[in-house]
Amino acid sequence: MKSSVKMTRPTTKYSNQMYVEGSAVRKLASEPASRHRLTPEVSRVARKNRQKATQMNLRYVIFLTITAVATLFLCVHFVQLKAKLTTQMENVASKEAELSVLKADNDAFHNNVVASADLEHIKTVAINELNMKYPSEGQIINFNTAGSGYVRQYQDVPEMK
Repeated sequence: MKSSVKMTRPTTKYSNQMYVEGSAVRKLASEPASRHRLTPEVSRVARKNRQKATQMNLRYVIFLTITAVATLFLCVHFVQLKAKLTTQMENVASKEAELSVLKADNDAFHNNVVASADLEHIKTVAINELNMKYPSEGQIINFNTAGSGYVRQYQDVPEMK
């Protein structure tokens, strides 16, 4: 049994390794590290700039602390306002329900009073027991009103002749 062995380079851009292919298990063969450098050497100035950029100075830490405290304060205040609003909405809902019940009771009482008033009985009692009479033609005095539904008396009503 003959096995053929073939050496190929991978087609990826950054690979420096070679593969051995054949009928046996694949084996990884790599090239010496000195031949290809994986990362370019970074200059001393660039390293210093990177270190400086990753460090936090005292002013930045103080700024972040103040910002975090302000954000926390605003969040707590928002939650308190939301809770107060919810309580007030529940209070308004209960007052509206109470108003609805009172209106229904008031309407029922009004309907009961209107239904129980017998105008014929009131007329009979007024005429027979209280000796009241209908006014005669000369007893009625008409006053001009200023558009309202009632008249206020600021002086005595003149005597009838």
